[in-house]
Amino acid sequence: FAFQDNGKKGKLIKSPQFIDLDKALKGQLTKVCEVEKFTGTRGETVSMYTSDKIVASKVVVMGLGNKDEFVLNDLRKAVGKYVSSVKKRLDSVVIVLPEDLDDVVLEDTVSVIIEGSELGAYEFAKYKEKDERSLELIILATSTQIDSKSLKKAIDHAALYAQGTILARDLVNEQAAIATPTFLANLARDIAKGSPEISCKIFDKAQAEKMGMEAFLGIARASDTPPKFIVLEYNPVKSKSKKKLAIVGKGITFDSGGINVKPGDHMQDMKMDMSGAALVLGVFSVISKIKPTFPVMGIIAATPNLISSSSIVPGDVVRAMNGKTIEVLNTDAEGRVTMADSLSYAVSKGATEIIDFATLTGACLVALGDEIAGMFSNNRDLLEAVKTAAFEEGEKVWELPLEKDYKEMNKSDVADIANIPNSRYGGTITAALFLQEFIANTPWMHFDIAGPAFANKPQALSPKGGTGFGVRTMLKYIEGVNK
Repeated sequence: FAFQDNGKKGKLIKSPQFIDLDKALKGQLTKVCEVEKFTGTRGETVSMYTSDKIVASKVVVMGLGNKDEFVLNDLRKAVGKYVSSVKKRLDSVVIVLPEDLDDVVLEDTVSVIIEGSELGAYEFAKYKEKDERSLELIILATSTQIDSKSLKKAIDHAALYAQGTILARDLVNEQAAIATPTFLANLARDIAKGSPEISCKIFDKAQAEKMGMEAFLGIARASDTPPKFIVLEYNPVKSKSKKKLAIVGKGITFDSGGINVKPGDHMQDMKMDMSGAALVLGVFSVISKIKPTFPVMGIIAATPNLISSSSIVPGDVVRAMNGKTIEVLNTDAEGRVTMADSLSYAVSKGATEIIDFATLTGACLVALGDEIAGMFSNNRDLLEAVKTAAFEEGEKVWELPLEKDYKEMNKSDVADIANIPNSRYGGTITAALFLQEFIANTPWMHFDIAGPAFANKPQALSPKGGTGFGVRTMLKYIEGVNK
């Protein structure tokens, strides 16, 4: 890795590792950098064949940009992008750990490199012919003394974060005919079977009706696919904590838009509308190894949003579990309706914090683009803690306001609230304000992940498709609370 000189434009900073390697290569690495005018800008690379001067056949130098602007995610992305580019061409890669990162411990450097490697190597290839060649071995090299136990711990820890993210990606990338509510429910059961600290409850349609979940079931009634209300709960063996976190994920396994049917080009990727549910399952797949010291619930109202003679139609009114009535004015604003019952359930079970993730509004894409999630909260301490976790994991978020005056836009003439506002503007905010009606006074955060949950083109850490956005942020937040 190489940095660009902050004070001298176009000047490359040669690290001790670069200098040592250059000596072994008889100065050829410096010459190649000069010829290629490589200056170490972020994302820039230069390479050379070694002509058997060293064991490796080829050397690649990756730029990390100006050193005073560097954050660890730059390293994570650089590794991810490189591994993605060579995963079908090379059998093994040696990564020389950068040792000139100010105020960064080696374990953190290793963690982001492992995450970048695992996420960059990811591919959803279930329905493709198997490639004959793939990257099988990554060697981490360093010239400094290391504590092998702490380094192994950092490697294993980073692999857990990647494992949870990859499960979420697989679920989002799976076809909707496979990743049904029943499929998600069975996976939740399997996760619970793998850990004595995790319990699982699956509520079917009849049980959801008894609990008063008319909102969720109103959206579900168009489909022959049975809806499932999924609850996972992690309880540590010994805990004196009064904290109880609920993670709620939107679980629309395919979104046609319902009677307000989507245009064809907006429907192609709608298997991704259960990205919030995938996040919950990704987190719970590794939560027992993260070992929170407090209870954590995962809640998913899983159903497709389809079209039939039984479909909910504009003008219908449903009652949520907390007693509030919802006038459904647009059936393509279905996710917030199902989540009304998920959030109400979390409150009823004594959650002291609720964090929800939903591919909720196209308006968030308009506001923040396709790489940044919008976040809302009624609690500043919770927001700052989660925002810090997101920054450390390189998942881009931006705070948006819960503007009280905008609540007027969600008013209904016939019910307590309407599922769409009476204005085309501020749609991300009004959707968040809708959800806020169902969390009582509980400290709460809402993430609108409509943009970053699904990549429409390859990114540094993800190919096209599901990204698993939010899994690493939640794991980091949970661990931060533990400390």
